[in-house]
Amino acid sequence: MALGENWTKGMGEITQKEAKAIFNKYCDLGGNFIDTANVYQEGQSEEWIGEFIQERGNREDLVIATKYSAATPALKTRNSSGNARKNMFQAVEHSLKRLQVDFIDVFYVHMWDHATPPEEIMRGLNDLVQQGKVLYLAISDTPAWQVSRCNVIAERYGWAPFICYQGKHNIGDRDMERDIIPMCREMGLGVAPWSVLGAGKFTGRFKRGEAEKEAGRAKVSMSDNDWAVNDVVHDIAEELGASPAQVVLNWSLRTPGITSPIVGVRKLTHLEDTVKGVELKLSDDQQERLKKAADLELNLGFPHNMIGQQYEDNFAVNPVAFHKMIYG
Repeated sequence: MALGENWTKGMGEITQKEAKAIFNKYCDLGGNFIDTANVYQEGQSEEWIGEFIQERGNREDLVIATKYSAATPALKTRNSSGNARKNMFQAVEHSLKRLQVDFIDVFYVHMWDHATPPEEIMRGLNDLVQQGKVLYLAISDTPAWQVSRCNVIAERYGWAPFICYQGKHNIGDRDMERDIIPMCREMGLGVAPWSVLGAGKFTGRFKRGEAEKEAGRAKVSMSDNDWAVNDVVHDIAEELGASPAQVVLNWSLRTPGITSPIVGVRKLTHLEDTVKGVELKLSDDQQERLKKAADLELNLGFPHNMIGQQYEDNFAVNPVAFHKMIYG
C-alpha cells in the first residue's frame, strides 16, 4: 500500500479518508497482508497504515511487510540509503515508530545496492530477528544469483534466510520467469509480484488512439506488445462478463510459483472490482490465448539452452532432448 499524498503528481490523488476506506474494506473482505516501504510517500504510507491499524485494533490479524534500502527524504542524511548495517538499523526503528507496532512481520531488502557485502546484510538482518524487531526476512528487485548467494551464507552460519521475493511481474512483463521464479521455486521462497495490473495498462482504462494518461498521474506508455496483450485481455473479459483487471489478477494467481500478488489501488471502486478476480474461472482455451498473447522468449543462452531449464527437458535424463541437441 503506497497510500499517501506526497506522490500525487506521479501516482494520482488519494485522501486519507479514501485511503482509510480502502484499508477497512480490504480487511472486511478478509485481506490481511499489508505491503509498504519506508520510502513510499516519503514515509507517509507507513504513518497512515499505522493510524488505520490503531483505529481498527486488528494488529494481530495482519501480516505487515515493509522495506528499507532506498534513500528516505524524511531523514536527509548521507547514511539514510543503501543496504549497510547502519541504514538497516535506523530504518527499522523509524518504520516501527511510523507503523506504531512492536515488530515487523516481514522485512524486505528493497533493492540490491551493488556495494554492501552480502555477509553484512544477512548478519545485520539476523540480528534484527534475534532482537524480535523482525519476524521474517525477504528481498526484492535483486538478481537471482545474489539472492541465492545470500541464502547460502545464511544457511552456512545458521542465520535467518530470505523467505520471499518481490519483483515486477504481470501479463505483459514476464522477465521474472526466466530465472527469478525458477530460483524461488527451487529454494522454497514465496513470490509476491508488484505491478500485477501493469500500472493500469491492462485494466481497460486505456484505449488505442486515446491519450495514455489519467488525470492526476504520470504518463503511462503502452508498447505494441502491451496493446496486443490488452486486446486479448479485453476480449476474454467480455466473454466472462468480468473486468480486465479481474482477468489479469486471475492470470497472475494461476502463474506457477506466484504466491501472493500485490495490488495497489487508490480508489475504493478499484479494490472492489479487482478482488473479484480471485474467484474468476478461466477456460483452458482462454488461458492458452492469454499465454500466447503474453508470450515470453525464455532462452537464457548457455548453459540453459544446452541442459534445459527443467528436469523434463534435460538431455542428461531425456533421450529425446539429447537426440535433439546432437542432431538438431
